[in-house]
Amino acid sequence: MYIMSIIMNNVFISATNLKNNVADILTNVYFYNRTTVVKRYGKPIAKIIPYKADVAIKNDMDVDKYFGILPDFPIPKRKFNHKVIL
Repeated sequence: MYIMSIIMNNVFISATNLKNNVADILTNVYFYNRTTVVKRYGKPIAKIIPYKADVAIKNDMDVDKYFGILPDFPIPKRKFNHKVIL
């Protein structure tokens, strides 16, 4: 088991604990919806948050709004040098 402190549904762990227990920590984030803050030398350096499917759908709709705004690039015609092999 790894050492962690839980404060208001946030889990604080060290970078070493993340390296040694990444599968357990990701399981904790996914199944318990706990945000994990990774610390190095006592300072927070990263945050692992649970994935929400609604965010991905919203971002896809933003792409559709701008689809086709630029013209297609022309396909260049390639010229091949044919060598005669004897």
